[in-house]
Amino acid sequence: MEQNKRKQWIRFSLFGVFALASAMILLTQIMKNKTKPIFDKNVTTTFYARTNVGKALDLNADGYFSRELYDHTKFSFDLSQCDFNTPGLYRIPVFYDEEKTNCVVQIQVGDTDSGDACKDTDTNEDVVIKEQEGMAKTDGS
Repeated sequence: MEQNKRKQWIRFSLFGVFALASAMILLTQIMKNKTKPIFDKNVTTTFYARTNVGKALDLNADGYFSRELYDHTKFSFDLSQCDFNTPGLYRIPVFYDEEKTNCVVQIQVGDTDSGDACKDTDTNEDVVIKEQEGMAKTDGS
């Protein structure tokens, strides 16, 4: 009888250790995603930008990410697949400290002054970041 109680206590102890370890792993994963939401693989964040044909945008993190949460010098944008001389929609991956994030910037290249630009019908026009005066451009203008 005493041996059965000891075995039962050991089983409960092992179960408690496994439950505690599982809870710690789960908590670590949750906290990891909360501290760096741009690396959450379950969510994709799309930012929007537009420019005229022939005008390269100088994408920088100031327009998209909070200074309190991120070091803006660690952000980079892979513009290798974007052709600013050809109208179209381009999805630009965003990297933070050389690690790919869940964020992309969709750039609309076209005649943004008229309504003839290449449009994404799913884009909410209220969330599109437009070229503003004083923004630095890569073409020096």
